[in-house]
Amino acid sequence: MLSRVAESLYWMTRYLERAENTARLINSTTQVQLDLPKGARFGWDVLIRVAGLDGLVDERGLTLDEKGIMAFLIEDEANPSSILSSIQYARENTRTFREVLPMEIWERINGLYLYIRDSARRATRSRSERYEVLNGVIERRQSIVGLLVGSMSHDIAYQFLKLGRNLERADMTTRIVDVN
Repeated sequence: MLSRVAESLYWMTRYLERAENTARLINSTTQVQLDLPKGARFGWDVLIRVAGLDGLVDERGLTLDEKGIMAFLIEDEANPSSILSSIQYARENTRTFREVLPMEIWERINGLYLYIRDSARRATRSRSERYEVLNGVIERRQSIVGLLVGSMSHDIAYQFLKLGRNLERADMTTRIVDVN
């Protein structure tokens, strides 16, 4: 396997995992907000700290209210860790080595990108729409993982997929533990 292909496989799964992790984190935080007793405060800025984007937020002077943070984490193309950017990077990585993967993988990743591109703005309007859009991202990403596991031979290419996914998962887990 070419190192270029191995690197693209690794980053493709890392970016997809990052998008799903961010979607799950936003949905979980939204649920916590709904369950808080009256008068209790829980800042949305914890999402920025968990994502490790404090510096970028400070540099850009963004407002840390719910709407601003959701726009930054979901649809901001200037944020390399936003859900839209992560899926876009995964799509670009996949495009460069489509011949290595089953055709259905490319179609699903492209479909996920088109879905979030068209739905990202809607996700920042209200909590119910955000929940629906982010669940759509999670479901589509899980369908990609299922297709990868079920259709690929578990050779060296598959090991790079697992490596990217697991490193991104470990990175997010350590950041959550560190912040909390």
